[in-house]
Amino acid sequence: MLASTSLWHLLNFCAPAAFLALLLVLARWVFARKATPLLPWYGQLALHFLVGCAALFAALLWQGRDGSLVGYALLVLALASSQWVVLGSWRR
Repeated sequence: MLASTSLWHLLNFCAPAAFLALLLVLARWVFARKATPLLPWYGQLALHFLVGCAALFAALLWQGRDGSLVGYALLVLALASSQWVVLGSWRR
């Protein structure tokens, strides 16, 4: 496999994590204006992206294939937990 093809596959593998990370950062400005996050917006974006990629990779290792419903459910749960921590919701 060519390097460009491998890079394209990696980008497509991480695309759902990137989309949801961006969606979470933008949604915080709409739905949780009063909440003071522990990180700036670019820190939140990076953290959510890394957590999402780790969740997708764990699902890939667990099931042996990409794109399963369980993998995407794990992605959503991991990013929701990450957002909960970033917003400091355990203090309320």
